[in-house]
Amino acid sequence: MKDLGPVVPIVTPCTLDGNLDLEGFRSVCNEMLDVGCKGIFVSGTTGRGPWFSLNERARLCRAAADQINGRVPLFAGCTSSGLPGMLENASAMADSGAQIAVATVPTYFHYNQIEIETIYSKFADASPLPVIVYDIPEFTNVKLSNAMVLRLARHGNIIGFKDSSADMDRFKYLVETLQSFPDFYLMQGKENLIASSLAMGASGFIVSLMHINPIPFVGLYRAVRARDEQKANLIQDVINQVIRMVKESIERRPESSTLFHLLGYALQKRGICKNILLAHDDKAPDWVFENAQLAIELCQAAAVISEK
Repeated sequence: MKDLGPVVPIVTPCTLDGNLDLEGFRSVCNEMLDVGCKGIFVSGTTGRGPWFSLNERARLCRAAADQINGRVPLFAGCTSSGLPGMLENASAMADSGAQIAVATVPTYFHYNQIEIETIYSKFADASPLPVIVYDIPEFTNVKLSNAMVLRLARHGNIIGFKDSSADMDRFKYLVETLQSFPDFYLMQGKENLIASSLAMGASGFIVSLMHINPIPFVGLYRAVRARDEQKANLIQDVINQVIRMVKESIERRPESSTLFHLLGYALQKRGICKNILLAHDDKAPDWVFENAQLAIELCQAAAVISEK
């Protein structure tokens, strides 16, 4: 498999009424690139891709492409409720400078494994961009079978798989089996599994909590690649504390806006961008922001470890 490193599923800075804040967007991109992220992923779950229009997502993609200027790959979310929409998204993102299309199982309807494989195969057949398959069962309510992932990996236009299933036994199996695929990317999507996944041979990771502070996440990648197990374990332990706090917050307040409140607070407090919330996002209780502040402090402590 190909090595890649940390890829950030970038947030979408905006005004409360949904107008894109391209200055804020460029600021977030710049921070991630400056600290060493190896890819930018626009219009994914963390960027609320499904909320914004295709024209707005294309504008974001173009802004990211201009900011990246060829330094790292640009990934673009192409998920839709059906194959025509997925292909329309891929075409627009390709025209806007993206190099890789990322797509989950289509939304709204329920599919069996045969149907899902057919959809992905047809998408890859016609997509103007190479494809990364994205498995996130908590949103799609279906988990892709290992056999299907391996068959899709043999498709000439499918170049990677992002696994957000939190199934480490499955991930280990995929790492071992995909070692013979030299041009394939296998990406971890859960913060608490980064160090162990990289140590196994994963290509990298794509995680939203990098927005709290990207330095420890990049530092963790570098520590594992340098075989500095002690440093990697110290950083991963702090990241685990952060993810536990975030998970507890989401369990206590399960609305999707809880994560946006947490990430938005961190970005604002660190002076990176002003807002990622929308007018319909209900006001969060004070304890959400108290948890966000603790997460910032924990990530700062992990950043100090990573920079030693």
